[in-house]
Amino acid sequence: MCAVKDKVTMRNRMGHPSEINPDYFNQGRATDEKKPYPASGEVKHYEIGEATSFLRPFGKTYHEALENLITGSIQIIGLDEVKARYAEQWGNIKRNVMEIAEAFISRKLDRHDIFVPLDEGHFALLFADATRKQALERSKAIAQDLVNKLFGELPGGELISVEAAMLKIEDFEGLDKIRSLEGLVKCFREAIVKAQTREERDFQEREMELSVRFRPLINRRKGFIGMYEAVSIKEAEGKQEDVASDDPLFNGSPRLRAEMDCVILREAGSFIEKLGAQGNKPVIFLSVHFETLANSYFRSKYARLLAALPKYTERHVLLNVQDIAPGVPNSRYRQIFTSLRQLVLGFTFEVGPSWNEFGAIRDLPILAVTLSGHESLQISEIEGLFERAKKNGLKCIWRSVDNDALARAAFKMQVDYVSGPIFGAVQTAPAKPFSLPK
Repeated sequence: MCAVKDKVTMRNRMGHPSEINPDYFNQGRATDEKKPYPASGEVKHYEIGEATSFLRPFGKTYHEALENLITGSIQIIGLDEVKARYAEQWGNIKRNVMEIAEAFISRKLDRHDIFVPLDEGHFALLFADATRKQALERSKAIAQDLVNKLFGELPGGELISVEAAMLKIEDFEGLDKIRSLEGLVKCFREAIVKAQTREERDFQEREMELSVRFRPLINRRKGFIGMYEAVSIKEAEGKQEDVASDDPLFNGSPRLRAEMDCVILREAGSFIEKLGAQGNKPVIFLSVHFETLANSYFRSKYARLLAALPKYTERHVLLNVQDIAPGVPNSRYRQIFTSLRQLVLGFTFEVGPSWNEFGAIRDLPILAVTLSGHESLQISEIEGLFERAKKNGLKCIWRSVDNDALARAAFKMQVDYVSGPIFGAVQTAPAKPFSLPK
């Protein structure tokens, strides 16, 4: 048993297990240990209505129950990272992994929860009487237990991803005709596939519009420019403009945002590779969403893209982490950044003016706090944020500054780095570091 576990947990520099023995999954298994999914159980006709009793735990009325299912508690557990890491052996271990995963997940659900197997390696969980946050927490706990069940105790191992399903009412067909639990499961399976297909189509269309430009980050106190922000630009009708923070490109599902983060890294990577010809290289300030790095599959994908860049990237790329989730503990941040730490110069946290969770990032490679945009009415709050950052030994960065009032406020506060349209247009490529004329 120990020998098998040693073989399972053997890892190289990027954290990839080198080999796994298919017999590992058969140890101690009983052929009849798998119990029926909730979807295959008998429907009891009571409560909400004779034909829709299975919806009662999700809402007081038929419409409320469906709305809650669509917008709140659906989570998708994915084995993408398992398939990627064990690609050469997946054909041999697939059947056992899937059977164990399906049986294990079904046993972890409560009586009224619903389990929907999707395509190979993806499972949807519909939690009754749970908010999206509660459903996400439960799904993550199930995913971690499943990792241990399949592969033993992996230090920091996050082979199974969890994400909320982002569905729209139009993704469903025949909702008003659902009269059985089996019908609901089928309806949700088709809706999730439809949503994923729509997302892939949107991604391909938007990817064609996207390009990357570079905007200098000005160190005014030193009168120096040695860092450039990679800016997402969309091209439409012959015009170029920054991608707004509320654009569906980055405001849709976590999967779409993560895919776009990877696209931007690849686009910026082509410019980073060209820096090899320069003797004095600038630092590239590259934004990435927190959920992209928190998702084990996309974090590994992002790390592989970084690892493929030239070695000097380790000293010339600064990752700006956006959309920081509140209340994340230090241990979770440490787990997330471990696989990326050796690949980049460090990280910055893009937060709001009221953010004050400095204890959670203590002793982590967080070099600066970043603020994006905001209004003049928030100047006092912004000043408070930067004062707290300085007291905690962090640099201050204010990006997307677009008017003279904010620019003057930034200089008055002695913010370490500023950038934005007010300071100039984007450039097609980053330049060598240089001093500003006095």
